[in-house]
Amino acid sequence: MRLILITALLSGLVAATAAGSAQAEDRKVMTIGAYSVPNTPWDLNWQDVSAAFEASEDVGLDLELLVRGETGSSEERLNSLRRNRLQFVSSPLGSGAAMIPELAVLQLPFLFESTPEADFVLDEYALPKFQEMFAEKGIMFLRWTEAGSNHLFGDRPFLTPDTVKSFPMRVQTTKASSVYFEGLEADAVYMSSNDILQSLQTGLISGGEAVTIFYWMTGIFTEATHFTLTGHAIEPSSILLNKKFWDGLSPEQKNLVSTAYPGPKAARDRVREWMTKVEEDLPGLGVTLHRLNDEQRAIWTIQAQSSYAAILESIGGEAEDIYNLVLEGQAAYARSQSETKH
Repeated sequence: MRLILITALLSGLVAATAAGSAQAEDRKVMTIGAYSVPNTPWDLNWQDVSAAFEASEDVGLDLELLVRGETGSSEERLNSLRRNRLQFVSSPLGSGAAMIPELAVLQLPFLFESTPEADFVLDEYALPKFQEMFAEKGIMFLRWTEAGSNHLFGDRPFLTPDTVKSFPMRVQTTKASSVYFEGLEADAVYMSSNDILQSLQTGLISGGEAVTIFYWMTGIFTEATHFTLTGHAIEPSSILLNKKFWDGLSPEQKNLVSTAYPGPKAARDRVREWMTKVEEDLPGLGVTLHRLNDEQRAIWTIQAQSSYAAILESIGGEAEDIYNLVLEGQAAYARSQSETKH
């Protein structure tokens, strides 16, 4: 009797252990790779992701947040994503364009007339197309997020296009920026945002283009005290997942992953409120802000549009089709605004 009881207990223990092992094997881990400075809007977005996982019922998915640059540069993170070493990343447009060159179409200078127009075109027209293109690379494109718009900084204001002629300036490596500023005969120097401050200090450049947050956060403003708010190119980022990982998730896991990161409006509003606050603070830091008037903006825009054909040719691939898709989205946005007014 005692032997039978012991055997039964051992059998139960083995079964429970096996069930526990099977449960552990069924669990998945999602590792997020990003770079964010504490208490910035992007860091708050990752905090929201963490909070969403903590508040959720257990769906068999664990979260690992590596959002302090532990996973390397944005290019390295994209490579890790394709290899499923990372499952979820935020990618700036420039890095994404190394994989999908047509993304650079969205940075055609002075392409959009307003922020709401750009948001509409990106969400309703560009996103579905780029989701298809990323899927072919083994990546699931979840949604856009925000990094602001590019402006010009330097030792002088830039109120008309001729002011950058022969000017030694930092230019982004995307085709939209390189072809555009070379067409303006700027003395273009290509570098990442992390190299700008040192290049200003050594005299390699005297100015360049950057989004507001990097101009302020990296201390560029201490060396280049004029900041012209051209907003000449938008700077959207992409929330991307490894497609094989995504396809292997349960419906409950997919729901958690797709809703944990703030939605497009919430993420954009958070960044834009921060940018507005930074711009308000810059004059107190010794920065002179310059805003284009309508006439100056029209001059910049007309000149920029003359560069589109060369930029699209340089990008190649489906660039022309993407540009036409943007035009279609802009027309739809204009119609929606007209209907709203009536």
